[in-house]
Amino acid sequence: MKPTERKNMMTFELVNKWIEHAKKGEKVMYYKGFFSEDSKNKYEFRKFSEDLLNFERKTRSFILYQKKIESGHQTKKPVYEYYIEKN
Repeated sequence: MKPTERKNMMTFELVNKWIEHAKKGEKVMYYKGFFSEDSKNKYEFRKFSEDLLNFERKTRSFILYQKKIESGHQTKKPVYEYYIEKN
């Protein structure tokens, strides 16, 4: 499953569907970028984050983690890949 065209981010609905069908140990990248900076002024991103964290607390069926793939500097944001792994 690939991120949607929406700024390299899967929708919450796609994440939910993936979790429902994924087997233990499978993982998927749900976002690529610098989420904290990218979500600063975007309600859609903050809502996605809130929904995802609430769903994780409720189900405890997956873990969330990030992997740094590019360093940033004064004029360039770092780039991370954000993953969901099924428990």
